[in-house]
Amino acid sequence: MTFFKRFIIYSALLSISGCSPVGHAIPIDVPVDALGKAIQGANDVPIFQNPEHELIPEEWWLLFNDSQLDEIIQASFSKNPTLQIARMKILSAHYTADSVRASFFPYLGFGADVARQKLSETGVIPFASGPAYSGTPVISVPTTPGSATRIPKYFTLYETELNLRYNFDFWDKNRNTFRAALGIVQANIAEEAFARLQLSISIAEVYYELQMNYKRQEIAKSLVENRSSYFDLVQKRVKANLDNEISLQFIQSSLSDAQDSLLQIQGRIALNEHQLMAYMAGNFDETIQEITQQPLPKIPLPQDLPLHLISKRPDITAQLWLIESAGRQIEVAKAGFYPDFNLTAFFGFQTIHFAELFKWPSTFFNVNPAVSLPIFDGGRLNANLHASEMNYALAILDYNNLIINTTKEVLDAISIVRNTHQRLSEYEHKFAYQSELYRLTNLRISHSLDSSLNGLVSEEHMLVSQDQEVIALERTIQAILRLIKSIGGGYESCEV
Repeated sequence: MTFFKRFIIYSALLSISGCSPVGHAIPIDVPVDALGKAIQGANDVPIFQNPEHELIPEEWWLLFNDSQLDEIIQASFSKNPTLQIARMKILSAHYTADSVRASFFPYLGFGADVARQKLSETGVIPFASGPAYSGTPVISVPTTPGSATRIPKYFTLYETELNLRYNFDFWDKNRNTFRAALGIVQANIAEEAFARLQLSISIAEVYYELQMNYKRQEIAKSLVENRSSYFDLVQKRVKANLDNEISLQFIQSSLSDAQDSLLQIQGRIALNEHQLMAYMAGNFDETIQEITQQPLPKIPLPQDLPLHLISKRPDITAQLWLIESAGRQIEVAKAGFYPDFNLTAFFGFQTIHFAELFKWPSTFFNVNPAVSLPIFDGGRLNANLHASEMNYALAILDYNNLIINTTKEVLDAISIVRNTHQRLSEYEHKFAYQSELYRLTNLRISHSLDSSLNGLVSEEHMLVSQDQEVIALERTIQAILRLIKSIGGGYESCEV
């Protein structure tokens, strides 16, 4: 049997013994049926009826028609340190991939050196001076062109050379390493998009909480004025013996509660403003203006492709790329069982006479093709293969866990939006009813058919119902934002 045949059989045995099943992790299917039912169940909610968009646009916040929110988010994208870190990770992964890609090509290097040397007079290379060395063989070298003499004690050695190295990637080890590195690049790009989505959602959550607190602050001020007027009126009635101290103390307690609520709202406003400024990379001199509330945005849900509800999430895209990268690492580990073919060569000039440096007699070269084959390594290759297989299985399990949690987030978000929108409608009707009742009470007071006390009570009920409506509106907006986040916010993946 020839060496080549023995080599092929041995390599095949190694590859068979080195391969093992890739764990028991299997990617789960996206629960499209459950998502489809959720979409159908939400068709009657006006928020989900958007004839202008089939899917959420990439700049999802434009659905809210708020130019100030757009400016804040755009400013944060350019300055926020978290996003800058994510972008640096992309660049770092790119450079790592470029470093791996360099293994596709041969290495060619140039070297040159000049060495001044003195040889030992009592070493293995003898010199002709002195009687102790008479009759001893010596090495003759040319000290001048056309002549030969013994090696000088002192000399200068001039040398230049070109070095060539190349690894033959017969088993795609380098290519799979590069593809694994590209998978990490793609994962980092998707993770940067997810960080951008999280940041924009967080900004919008704080922004609309701030806007609602602005509105609640105005309501709280009106409520304090209302109860102050009521307190003054009851105080006058007590002095006129038309009411008692118990009523006065009760109203004073209600006034204190209203003042405390106002202080709490003002404290939350300060915290919201500081948080927004922090998201804008510490631009603490920025002033946030109160806005006129726009109609609630329409969030398009894909009627025909419920898979789109979660397939566009950047964190899922990132995990898919990590699975791809881990799969390539398995191929890299398998390639370790096969022989490695390399070629090294060098060519140069060497002389102790500078004038002779670039002449043919001063040339030297070496060509060294080599092959290396693992025979016994203490189980290192098998361990590397099994470790890469486990990493692949872990990546799949992380993906499965992400799909389950994401599906739950989407289903929860749709249900919460539906519920909060219904409650908002109820509070809107309640506020409209209290506003009409307040108008009618004032009309009766203007015709001396009712008392000022009843007018203040009616105003208080109207203000309380208005505050409840604002709270319901904030909860609805926050639910919409959570839904946008759960379905990826209009993310569009791209490949490098």
